[in-house]
Amino acid sequence: MNTTPVNNLRGIAFLVSAGLFLTTNDAISKWLVPNYPAGQLLFVQAVFITLFAAVLMRLRGEALLAARSWRPHLYRGGLYTIGAFAFVVSLRYLPFAEVVAIAFAGPMFMTLLGRFFLHESVGWHRLGAVIIGFVGVLFVIQPGTEAMHWAVILPLVVALADAIRDLVTRKMVGGESNLRIVFSTGAILACGGLLTVVGGWEPLQSKDLIWFCASAGAFVIAHVLMVEAYRHGQLVAVAPFRYVQIVWTILAGAVFWGEIPTPVVLIGIGIICTSGIYIAWREARTRKRAVA
Repeated sequence: MNTTPVNNLRGIAFLVSAGLFLTTNDAISKWLVPNYPAGQLLFVQAVFITLFAAVLMRLRGEALLAARSWRPHLYRGGLYTIGAFAFVVSLRYLPFAEVVAIAFAGPMFMTLLGRFFLHESVGWHRLGAVIIGFVGVLFVIQPGTEAMHWAVILPLVVALADAIRDLVTRKMVGGESNLRIVFSTGAILACGGLLTVVGGWEPLQSKDLIWFCASAGAFVIAHVLMVEAYRHGQLVAVAPFRYVQIVWTILAGAVFWGEIPTPVVLIGIGIICTSGIYIAWREARTRKRAVA
């Protein structure tokens, strides 16, 4: 049971900071992706992530291989690997902000999956928000126009894989260590990346190792900050601020790659964010009533 005093401002600050570190991780991936195959890039990042998580676990006195059940770890790690490959490959072809915005359709997929496959109670308010959210995705994708690229399917794969992964996480045995989840996910991602060595890898440049290390460090820090965000703040107050990450992404795309979203894409991103915030708010209210 969480006995930490509620401090929503602190929780919001942690989550906004987590989004900044996640954007840092993603931006470094986009910076490196022209130089390395997706599998090689993910393998090196995952090795650093696994090592960082292992060190933190040992410092906290946690056993690395003491999971209550490894099956959900395998499922979660496999789904994360699918999403990670789709995300990195999409960065080769699409603007940074568009990839992240489409990937943020994950909560919409999760709502639909929970409603139709897990028989969770989902009201018409959230279902309506899902429909509106997918309209926003269409604004970003712009089907039937020259602006549409075949690679837009990849961030949709990311969103779907993330949604199923989050559902698996919900079903994981309670009390599992968050760092162990990061550790196992990193290890499985590294294995998935290693399998691609048969396709040929590029020589690893020593100057890029610092970027791989920074990317992995940003990933682990972001995860820790997200845990702290929900430890200190109420879900209904904190969760909507997850979408500030898209602001960081738009800024990073503009500053580093000169990618300025068109007005139509910005409208779509706004619709996706509004829909996701509403879904998070309704879900938090529903959970609060259920607890009460």
